Amino acid sequence: MKTDFKQPKTIIDYAMWLHVKTSSWVAGMIGPMVFNYGTTDKNWDLSTQQLQEFPQGTLGKALGDFLQEHDVDILKGAEYHDIQHVLLGYSISFKDEVALQFFLHGNGKKSFASFSTRIGAWLLLPTQWKYLNAAYERGKQCKDITKLNYKALLYDDVSHIKATLFQ
Repeated sequence: MKTDFKQPKTIIDYAMWLHVKTSSWVAGMIGPMVFNYGTTDKNWDLSTQQLQEFPQGTLGKALGDFLQEHDVDILKGAEYHDIQHVLLGYSISFKDEVALQFFLHGNGKKSFASFSTRIGAWLLLPTQWKYLNAAYERGKQCKDITKLNYKALLYDDVSHIKATLFQ
């Protein structure tokens, strides 16, 4: 997982850098377990290249562009998670992966992943509490996204979908 943290210059910066690197490594180990065993969603059988062939302005195209921009492949069975990044504006940095889980918890998703992430984040990211709480509150303001059929929305206008989420 990529992080957007600069090279450390002081001992405090180094401790924070080490903390973020370690946390990112742990998330990289846990993430596949959650998606392989913690979801009932079926694999969409779409590659990043196929997604990029969707018409300009569609959710499918935006997802393909997001994956290419971050130099990651779609994780089979976790396509919905990647779409949430696109629709909600969270990057794939460790901090934003955690913020996405806070958002989802605020939006009503009470999963093991969102619950355990919230607990761990209070210990692992003490400097980000304000940001994470804002993500939680933003989730409460958003329409319920837990029941959306993202695959059915792939050909829909991504700007329209984003606009309707917060009406």
